[in-house]
Amino acid sequence: MTFAYRADERTAKRVRAILPKLIAGANEAITVQSLASGEVSSSVFAVLAGWWRFTNRTAEALLALYDSGFTVEASPLMRNLVNHAYAVNWLADNGEDGYRALIDESYESRRKLRDNLQALKWQLPENVDIGEAPDFGFTSEEEKKRHRRLCGELSNFENMVKAYGSPMMYPVYRNLSSFSHTTDLTAAAFVSIDDEDQVTIYENGRHDRLADFCWMPVPLLQAASVMSPLLKGNPMKRQISEACRDLGLPDDLVAKRV
Repeated sequence: MTFAYRADERTAKRVRAILPKLIAGANEAITVQSLASGEVSSSVFAVLAGWWRFTNRTAEALLALYDSGFTVEASPLMRNLVNHAYAVNWLADNGEDGYRALIDESYESRRKLRDNLQALKWQLPENVDIGEAPDFGFTSEEEKKRHRRLCGELSNFENMVKAYGSPMMYPVYRNLSSFSHTTDLTAAAFVSIDDEDQVTIYENGRHDRLADFCWMPVPLLQAASVMSPLLKGNPMKRQISEACRDLGLPDDLVAKRV
């Protein structure tokens, strides 16, 4: 009988057993660094490998936090995990076009930071160099439009998940973001107030965020399902399949562009 994947303690028990194996499998696979073909450039693969390592290290950090009794405090890392898993898929799918969007967005981020610092009259070291604004030599309006669209997908998670037919992921991301900023939810996680205005303060978060914990293998499996086929021998193919089966998840979790 297929295991029923849901946000409960039974699923959490399986997640706790499977996650360390997925992380270890990804770490072993990426050390090989041997591509299955020459279709992926070194520049694209370097970003993919870095993001994949970040994704797995983030999951490892989340496990450590949960094991130490933290719950809502881990939400910002969970947001990073979800975001980077989609970004791995997005970059592998868009290749050099996606890489150019990343270069453009990265330059804009550096430029805005420099402008902010200069506006505040910070004394910047003379050797601070944000590089030149990238010029990709687009000759057609179609190329420019595609580039702008990809930049918009990379810079805005809502655009990315819509492009990949997963708009339902954006409310999840927004909820996680609520614990990444100063909101009423970050306060309510540790206090309650009754009808008589009596405030009670709690030592630990009042919400277990069990759904976050149970969801952790999904972005890991999504990222691994993209990365493993890029590596010689598809080293995690069997492990991915077994993990999906054991968790009662679909065999193919990779989002497809619509």
